[in-house]
Amino acid sequence: MEIIHNGHNGNIGGGCLIENNVTNGECSSMQQVKVEIVVQFFKVGEIDTLKEQFNADVIVKAKWREPTLDGQQGQAVVTDEVDFARLWNPKLYIENSLGDPKEQIRHRVMYNDKGEAFIYEKRVAKGTFMENLELDDFPFDVQDLTITVASELPMSECELIEDKDEYHVVNRHSFVDEQEWHLYVHTECNKKELVIDQVDNSVKRSALSVKCRAARRPGYFVWNIFMITFLICSLSFATFSVDKKLPQNRLQLAFTLVLTAVAFKSVVNSSLPRISYLTYMDKYLLVSMVMLSAVCAWHALVTRLLYNRAFADKIENIVLTILSVLYIIYNIGFVVIIYLFPCKKRRIMSQKDREYKDSLSRTQVAKYKRKPRRPALERQEVINMPAGKH
Repeated sequence: MEIIHNGHNGNIGGGCLIENNVTNGECSSMQQVKVEIVVQFFKVGEIDTLKEQFNADVIVKAKWREPTLDGQQGQAVVTDEVDFARLWNPKLYIENSLGDPKEQIRHRVMYNDKGEAFIYEKRVAKGTFMENLELDDFPFDVQDLTITVASELPMSECELIEDKDEYHVVNRHSFVDEQEWHLYVHTECNKKELVIDQVDNSVKRSALSVKCRAARRPGYFVWNIFMITFLICSLSFATFSVDKKLPQNRLQLAFTLVLTAVAFKSVVNSSLPRISYLTYMDKYLLVSMVMLSAVCAWHALVTRLLYNRAFADKIENIVLTILSVLYIIYNIGFVVIIYLFPCKKRRIMSQKDREYKDSLSRTQVAKYKRKPRRPALERQEVINMPAGKH
């Protein structure tokens, strides 16, 4: 009798014993295999806001039951005994990778105390990964960095679930873009379903998305964009000191400030992708340009009131007071909104970091207090280096 693995039975996995004269290699009853996944962000590289992608070295660990190898615990280890190419494989790949990442794949067989066999797959991937950035809060934004692991098999054969025995890990010490971003240590995991055939939406495959988060450090933009724009817009009120009989001088100064604000807007646009919505930076710069435009419009209109100098002075004082008060209120309100909304998300992320660290500490203490168990027997390890995805 020859052992050929084509399917699994039970909740976690199963195998099939096929006679030599059977050539179709199909089990009479194939059930869904649950593959446990854990993702480790070993190294997070540059986060490119303009291209909406990031570089990373990730480790994807997967394990599933292999009943055809059960009961071998305690026997002598034979190096070439297991042919992983003939055993069932979930055919995993990273769905949001850009191009073909460099991958190293290792397989091994391990047994628990009951002699049940599990196949462990360790995939080390280095590459660039796509991420749809949400830039509404720019430059106070917090971005998700997601690794989506998927199977080429339909969900009827394979389901990816989160590994309950291990934690997803983020190695913050090897973070490359530390000057521009703050990397959080907690992670979140979500199950997804991908459509295999666009014609038949009923056929889907399982996927698991593991995300870590990074918060942009806004200091550069606060001091070099917000502060400069605030000063430029504030200087526009100095144009009211020019005599009303010289509107050309007033307009020349005001238009120079407008052109300077436009130049700053171009600098901001060069660091962002072409998005169809406004960021906090866009809103602040646009309101500042509206204020400058209002000053320019007043300098053009005041010439119509010069027939009565006293009346013109009175109206201009009212206009200057209203514009100044509105601009001060807007800046105060802008700071309050930034604290209440974008900064609130950062506070939530910091709270999740603390909860993650507390949970990790409790788990480590529980493992330390647990009675020592006999180590599992490692059966075999092989190394494959495929060119890219399956």
